[in-house]
Amino acid sequence: MAKSITSYAVPALVYALLIGTTFSPDVRPVLVAAFGPEPFGYPVIWVVAVVQAIFLFPFVFAIHHFMLIAEQAAADGHGIGKIGLLTYAATAGRRHPHLRRSQLISVAGLGYFIVACGVWIAYADAKGI
Repeated sequence: MAKSITSYAVPALVYALLIGTTFSPDVRPVLVAAFGPEPFGYPVIWVVAVVQAIFLFPFVFAIHHFMLIAEQAAADGHGIGKIGLLTYAATAGRRHPHLRRSQLISVAGLGYFIVACGVWIAYADAKGI
């Protein structure tokens, strides 16, 4: 199955939205409380945006590979609702051996994202934010 534009566009859009939220005026007070107004001598918004861009970049690959699984599910006529897609993703490697790698990358990316969120929550809790 050829990779579609969607399998690249959706991860890019999610990545842009994750980084873009850093620039929301409502987020700035939280960033200042977490890291100070000018960490490393630069405005906190830009520092956090760059760090987020670096640390969240691996997650883009996970989304891309999950989109490949979702596209195969749609091509197979399988339901792509929340539960249906997750159950399909769990068995996609057996049905389509070429998706085993995508299956592993998707699970690893989800784990990476969960750890990143957990670290942020622990840090914010320690800072009293």
